[in-house]
Amino acid sequence: MNYVPDVSQNLAYLGGLAATTTALIAEAVSTDPAVGAGSFLLGGAGLIAAISAFMKDFWMDRQKQRDHELAALRIQARSERIEEMVEALLAWMKAARSVDASLPPVPDIVHLREKPDDE
Repeated sequence: MNYVPDVSQNLAYLGGLAATTTALIAEAVSTDPAVGAGSFLLGGAGLIAAISAFMKDFWMDRQKQRDHELAALRIQARSERIEEMVEALLAWMKAARSVDASLPPVPDIVHLREKPDDE
C-alpha cells in the first residue's frame, strides 16, 4: 500500500493548523500592526492549505467520475456506429436480394436498437 498520499494530506492539515495557530498567537501577543498583517496573511495561507488538502480527495474522485463518464460515452458512440453499419449492411443485402433472387436469404434480425423483453 502507498501511504504517501495519506502522509502528505496529514502534513498539509497539520501545517495549516500550525500556521493558523501561530498567526493567532502572534496577533494576540504583538502590538505591532505589521506583525498582525503578516500573521493574518500567514494564517490565511495555512487555512487555504488545510482546505485544499481536505478537498483534494473530492476533486480526485470527481475527475475519476468524469473519466468514467467519458469512457462510457465513447463506448456508447462506438456501439451506435456499429449498429448503424450493421443496419446499412442488412439494407444493402435486402436490396441485392431483391435484384437477384439467387442470392441467399437475408437473415431476419430484430431491429438492433430494440431491447429484447427478457432483459
